[in-house]
Amino acid sequence: MCASSADAYARIVVNTPAHIGILAPVRSAPCRRLAQELADALSAEGISVSEVAPYEWEQGECRLPELLLCLGGDGTMLSAVEAAARRGIVLGGINMGHLGFLSACGRAEVKFLVEALAGGSYEVHRRAMLEVCACNEKGCRDGKLALNEIALMRYQTGKMIDVDVEVNGCLLNRYHADGMLVATPTGSTAYSLSAGGPLVWPSAGVVCLTPVCPHSLTNRSVVLPDSVELTLRPKERRGRAEQALIYSLDGRSTHPIALDEALKIRKASESLLLLALPGSDYAARLRVKLGW
Repeated sequence: MCASSADAYARIVVNTPAHIGILAPVRSAPCRRLAQELADALSAEGISVSEVAPYEWEQGECRLPELLLCLGGDGTMLSAVEAAARRGIVLGGINMGHLGFLSACGRAEVKFLVEALAGGSYEVHRRAMLEVCACNEKGCRDGKLALNEIALMRYQTGKMIDVDVEVNGCLLNRYHADGMLVATPTGSTAYSLSAGGPLVWPSAGVVCLTPVCPHSLTNRSVVLPDSVELTLRPKERRGRAEQALIYSLDGRSTHPIALDEALKIRKASESLLLLALPGSDYAARLRVKLGW
């Protein structure tokens, strides 16, 4: 396989993990069967295995794994992203769903994955994340992390928002749109792509600002260096201040935001350690996942 030099800096020297956690949806029989097969195969290689859930880490109810394997689709992986990133745990996926852009492999490649883990020949790539804080004149709430994107929108669907977007404190534009997205390079293949945003190589040091269905046809995606701080300031929509707004993180959690608050968004100090098979090639992944 070809390995792009643009990815080289993101790869980390790894060893055989002593303890691996498995996260599998409890309601999926195929995932449950594969979880048992994986546990048996890894145990046979002398690797300690346990089934875990990220919420248990917060409560200190389980031993933290060095590496967490998620069985399912990207949604399963995204549910564990913040917990893994804050603890420096490598996150890997086995795709049992549809697209599986974040996954290391599919069901058919599990044997190869086990061999790579046992031999310490797998790869770990750093993926940039975003930190968002909701701020008002009294201060800012604790920061939350997103791997793909942060989306600002109306709580009531079908309603548009007015929002001022600032770059390092300077006004860029007032947008009138269904929503606003701030996406990482990893998230460029998710919601941002559906909204007309650009495809971005994972190792590019940028963020993408994309309006969702903007009222003005000249409002297009803007690609910015990831060193900037973005501020999203919601504005009253024709005097209807009672209509609530929310922001979502990777589509997995939503949080309210008031008109007197602003979202401060910047590159997070934490990054996700993402598992990949040896010789992984992002160009090949794009061709397969996007049907090129």
